[in-house]
Amino acid sequence: MNTILRLLSSGLAFASGLALADGSGTLYNDGKAIALKHAYAYRMPDPFDKDKQITRVVFADKPIDAAALADASDRDGAIDDQLREATRVDLNLEGDGSVQNVNTHIGYSSGSQSGSGWYTLSLKRNDDKRVEGSFRSNDEADKKSGKYYDLAFALDLPGAPDLGAALPANGGEQGKAYLAYLAALKKGDIDALAKSMTKARADELLAHRNDKDFKMMFGFIQGQALREPKYVKGNGKGDHASLEYTGKDADGNAVTSTVSMLREGGAWKMEKEASKTTLK
Repeated sequence: MNTILRLLSSGLAFASGLALADGSGTLYNDGKAIALKHAYAYRMPDPFDKDKQITRVVFADKPIDAAALADASDRDGAIDDQLREATRVDLNLEGDGSVQNVNTHIGYSSGSQSGSGWYTLSLKRNDDKRVEGSFRSNDEADKKSGKYYDLAFALDLPGAPDLGAALPANGGEQGKAYLAYLAALKKGDIDALAKSMTKARADELLAHRNDKDFKMMFGFIQGQALREPKYVKGNGKGDHASLEYTGKDADGNAVTSTVSMLREGGAWKMEKEASKTTLK
């Protein structure tokens, strides 16, 4: 049933800009050395202060398709999709060069470390175009018991994604398709919902509709659906479009939702949705 949650609850190769890209390292987890041979860096909004930006350097044991991330409207969500079940480390750097925190993902488990004194950061560059340096834990004993990081990076940062031309004030056909998805989800019409989603997501949904706990899990997903959706902005490029809506959750909290739409067989389908909630 985790598959169904993953399917719906995300809302509810190097690119040319990375010509001088290198990054790798080792994560020691309770005595096991895990080689992180792939890296990618990008700027993103500070999760603790929306008016600031941080640099995130991602290290992983699986390849990262930088070209696919170049024009992603939600790079965070896109890289999460690429690295699902991977072992990865996110090194988050503040604008002043300090470490905000280090997030570690091993399979479906995750953790975060912050504070100071337990690592050495050597930062040669950290701006809008490039980040260079190294990050290393100080306590060698952590290699055998705990987590120990030994990371190096010299990465060009991608520019802002090219999302294409602005959509009409109501989101156009892409917006209508997203609202149809929401209507089917709210109604609980599985067949209509499947038709409103990309084929990959629809196939996964339908494959689990007869599972014994499907009804319970689907009810949970329905409860997370955006309420009172209001179109904010959107862009389209070829067969891809990105929409932004505001609305509320089941408890009346304000929600901002970013929706990725894909045109398949001439019709717009909901591909992915990522939501941020502001508690009352």
